[in-house]
Amino acid sequence: MAILSIQSQVLNGSVGNTGAAFIYARLGHEVWPLPTTLLSHHPGHGGTEGGPVAPALMAALIQGLAARGAFARCAAVTSGYLGAATAVPVVCDAVARARAAHPAALYACDPVIGDAGRVYVPPALVAAFRDVLLPLADIAFPNPFELEILTGWALADRASAFAAMAALGPPIVVLTGFTGADTVPGSLDVLVVTPDTRHFIPVVRLDRAFSGAGDAFAALFMARYLHDRDALAAMESACAASAALLEATVRAAGDELAIVSGQDEWVAAASGARAK
Repeated sequence: MAILSIQSQVLNGSVGNTGAAFIYARLGHEVWPLPTTLLSHHPGHGGTEGGPVAPALMAALIQGLAARGAFARCAAVTSGYLGAATAVPVVCDAVARARAAHPAALYACDPVIGDAGRVYVPPALVAAFRDVLLPLADIAFPNPFELEILTGWALADRASAFAAMAALGPPIVVLTGFTGADTVPGSLDVLVVTPDTRHFIPVVRLDRAFSGAGDAFAALFMARYLHDRDALAAMESACAASAALLEATVRAAGDELAIVSGQDEWVAAASGARAK
């Protein structure tokens, strides 16, 4: 079975599809990476070349998959950075085709809106996440800033975070990078809400930012979740693998996630969590 991953892509770096596709493949999944924007490198490094991929071209590529009957092998559609609301119909069409051809196919939505108090997508896309994509999703991966924007809830502690996650809509919501009144100092909380449970895992807080860490976590979660659809096991595996990846990145002293050079460590961590 395959994963159709719709998000940004860079030629040099490890954000968006460039990192996620390697993670999916390394953990045994066929992946179809469809870029929403194609850049030379992460814009945070400056001097980026490239730009958005036209929705008409994205739609044509989806149609090409459908013409070959590929959607019968699609276990999941995932979406990350879209950039503009014009990409939303492409995602909706892909999800509809996947579910029509393979009724058990999942849709996982990372509602990439912004972070650390800064919104970097247009208001129309924020509304489309809230009104169109999240109601369609089986799984969502917001960060705390995005969860507050999408629900209007203030996240003061784990209880309020869990309530906002349940209000977001999808049956499974995973919240990464949360700090509240009851978070242990020096750590971050990763929280998950499912129809049956609410659970959190504290992880070590590192004193630096990691571009693409959210993209990598979502891929690590989905790669494990598609094994047996156990959300708690997928969360434990993704947390362990993410920690190993970030530690490898710190040791490498680079400005990109060490997804390739640190693969032995994060794959072992993911596999170790899965074996428990």
